[in-house]
Amino acid sequence: MNISEKKMSIKVPGKLFFAGEYSVTKEGNLALITTIETNFEVRISATTGKSIFKTNVGLSDFEFSLSKIEFTKENPWNFALTALKNTLSAADSFEKKSVSKILSSSPEISLEIVSDLGFGENKKGYGSSASVVCGLVNAVNQFFDFQLSLEKRFEIAAKTHFEVQGSGSMGDIAAIMYGGSVFYQNHKRVIPLEIPWATYVVQTGKAAKTSEKIKIKLSDEFYQASNELVIELATAIDIQDFALFKEKLSENQLLLLENIPEGYMTKELAIALNLLNSYPEFAAKISGAGFGENIILFAQNTQAIAEVQNKLSEYGINLEKFKVAQKNN
Repeated sequence: MNISEKKMSIKVPGKLFFAGEYSVTKEGNLALITTIETNFEVRISATTGKSIFKTNVGLSDFEFSLSKIEFTKENPWNFALTALKNTLSAADSFEKKSVSKILSSSPEISLEIVSDLGFGENKKGYGSSASVVCGLVNAVNQFFDFQLSLEKRFEIAAKTHFEVQGSGSMGDIAAIMYGGSVFYQNHKRVIPLEIPWATYVVQTGKAAKTSEKIKIKLSDEFYQASNELVIELATAIDIQDFALFKEKLSENQLLLLENIPEGYMTKELAIALNLLNSYPEFAAKISGAGFGENIILFAQNTQAIAEVQNKLSEYGINLEKFKVAQKNN
């Protein structure tokens, strides 16, 4: 197909941490993360005139030229523009044919981000900025047929996210870029996991700004204990021992409650967590930074799901099943 007629879209998952979310912010430490299928989509097509970014989440359209991408750090499209610029730069050094030659013979592009992950105070906590970065890297790579490997695309996305945000473990990038569920070691390795139990998310409707929370100072003993629990949880998943998994998930939750400042577990999170973990067939834990947002729930069997859905709804808390996103290649 002539690139001037090319049009495509890709779906991008979100992520939910369920162990190691604070520990993994320090290089070399471990976390367990799963992806969640969403309706987040990146659409890319050739266009006449200037290139343009547009979205449905309240940002104004932004026009630019592919041959000279210029913007400031304050630009609300910073994540997307940096992802585009870094992907083109990486492809230029990777490809034998200069990207500048490819672009000179190509039209400008329209990039549209369609998101149901929320924005600002209404974010769902699924890693929307990481979804933007991974989605842009994958869409641009596919549109221009750069043939960058999954490992290279992860490297570009991780560099971009850290460059813009200035902090973070890149665990959300690893999960979203690789898909499925992963055992992640900060800046070192990504190992696929297969979770054998049904997965649900409990949404409290209160957004939390993760970047502020991950700056909390923690002891060396905390990092060691967290890493040990991540390994034990990964083992329990591998041998499909739900009782052991629930026990270690509970220990991981307690470790965080004992070390993270007051406010980590909101009233809504406490209600949901106590209810869910009273059922032996359920294992639940606050996902991510806490201070609002989500609980991730694993169910050995699902007979009582409707019952707990009704009980949680009385407090304005939503429980819904989610599908783990497919692995990428």
